[in-house]
Amino acid sequence: MYVVGAYLFSGEELDIYLKAQKRAALDVAARAKDGKDEEFSSLDPADQVRAIYDRFAIPDTSMHVDKAAFVDERPLTIEECDAIKAPEEDRAKHKAITIAIPYSGDIHLLVDRPTIYSAHQPQADIRDGVMNLIWFMNEVEEPQLENNFKRQIALIERTLEVTQWQSMGANQEMMAELKAVLLPA
Repeated sequence: MYVVGAYLFSGEELDIYLKAQKRAALDVAARAKDGKDEEFSSLDPADQVRAIYDRFAIPDTSMHVDKAAFVDERPLTIEECDAIKAPEEDRAKHKAITIAIPYSGDIHLLVDRPTIYSAHQPQADIRDGVMNLIWFMNEVEEPQLENNFKRQIALIERTLEVTQWQSMGANQEMMAELKAVLLPA
C-alpha cells in the first residue's frame, strides 16, 4: 500500500507566513491611525483593533473527519504502476482509493512547515477546502485501508496541533502589537 500526494507540513516555514500576516495587520493599523484607511479610520481605536485583528488573525484549522467520504476507486495508470514497481502480472489488481476529508481554516497550517515537525510527514492532495487522501493498493490489502486511514489522520492531527499552537502565539502577538499601535497608553 502506497500513500500518494504532496507532503503536508513541508512548504515554507510557517513563521514566514505568520510574520507576513502580522506585518500586514500592523501596516493597516498604522494607516488607520493616520486616517489614511477608509475602512478602519472611522472606527474608534478599540473597534479598529478588533476589526483589523479579525481580518488578519489566523483562524483555527480543523479537519472534519466525521464528514470523510469515499470519493473514488480506479485502476492505476501505467505510469503509476511503474512508479510503485508493480509486477506486470499484478497490475490489474492494483487500484487507487481516494477518501476526502473536508477541512476549515487556513491552508497554510496544513502545508507550511511548523517550527517543530516530524520527519514522517503525511501526504494528501488539498483542493478547495478538501483534503484527499489517496492510496495505491493491491486488492488483497483492502482490509488494511481503515487502519492506514486512522494512522494517517492521527499523524495529520498531531502535526496540525503543533501548527495551531504556533498560530495561536502569532495571533496573541498580533493583538498585543495592534493594541500598542492603536490604543492610547
